[in-house]
Amino acid sequence: MNKLIIAIFTTVLLSTTATAFARDFSGEPGKKTQRGHRSAQLMPVVDQFMRAIRQLELDEEQKRNIKAVLKGLRTDVHPLMKEARRGHLELRELIKAESYDEQAVAALAETEGNLAAERIVLTGKALSQVLGYLTDEQRTQLDTMAAERKKQRGGEHENVGKEG
Repeated sequence: MNKLIIAIFTTVLLSTTATAFARDFSGEPGKKTQRGHRSAQLMPVVDQFMRAIRQLELDEEQKRNIKAVLKGLRTDVHPLMKEARRGHLELRELIKAESYDEQAVAALAETEGNLAAERIVLTGKALSQVLGYLTDEQRTQLDTMAAERKKQRGGEHENVGKEG
């Protein structure tokens, strides 16, 4: 039963947080980009991070470098997203099957977990690279924006991961 819960949780998590990475640097989710395409929303953490980055006064070199990092991230994550989608479709078929195959669902859950971990590592690396292109002043501005946002939200995620 725990494996079923893990599989369902993983599927929901992956389908809601990892929709697509195709996005123009200057675009907003759902708005048309410079090329006239609708941009897809990034994982929420990347989207939120990039929204804050766009509020900074970046020079042209920083913009080029950040755009290159995001393009690389999209390229690296795309095959993982395709594999996750195949897993979602396979899970759907397993759920519809006449008899439930818990081992197959557990194997899918493990695969999905590994894909999610790989995406997290790639995303973390890319965001770290983006931060590397910022000046100390720009990093301070980001920290200030994060503190203001946390204050506006009432510090609702302040105790996540803390025992108590």
